[in-house]
Amino acid sequence: MRRRLPPDQRREEILATATELIAVSGFNGVSLGAFAAACGLTKAGLLHHFPSKEDLLIAVLQRRDELDTAAVIGGAEPAADAAAFRRVVTRLIRRNLEQRSIVQLYTVLSAEALDPAHPAHDYFRRRLAASRSLLARQLFGWHPEPGLAAVELLAFLDGLQLNWLRDPTIDFVAQWEAYVNVKYFQSP
Repeated sequence: MRRRLPPDQRREEILATATELIAVSGFNGVSLGAFAAACGLTKAGLLHHFPSKEDLLIAVLQRRDELDTAAVIGGAEPAADAAAFRRVVTRLIRRNLEQRSIVQLYTVLSAEALDPAHPAHDYFRRRLAASRSLLARQLFGWHPEPGLAAVELLAFLDGLQLNWLRDPTIDFVAQWEAYVNVKYFQSP
């Protein structure tokens, strides 16, 4: 059943619905018609808000990044030490544990986008560079090798997320705590 919504509200509804559909089926597994139907729109109605399926995908990804950055880092000052770094990353992890479908969406799309022909390929390349820079600047300014630490953290979190998606019995927080304790809080 179709219903009238203000454009901003409709756009948010489309993005939320598209996020769920892509998380379950991958970007290539959902047709434009399926996106429209799930939102109670025609294809033309959906295309009024997003000019193409690819534009919808990029908007979904950008929305996730904006929401996560605002929720986790916001206007906070850069982490001054390992304890502050730990608090920020723990906040991110706890947020992600409450958004399994978003974590799954990111994981599915990042794998699909390894193909240079995928519409999100360039997005993920830019996002990786931006993430490394943000982490080095916001979380690892105190670290002697901020760029290397940022890559290592991304690799650890991406790997742990993938395994957690495969086996939800993995205690993500316990794994994080064990890693950060050994890496940054044990004396040599």
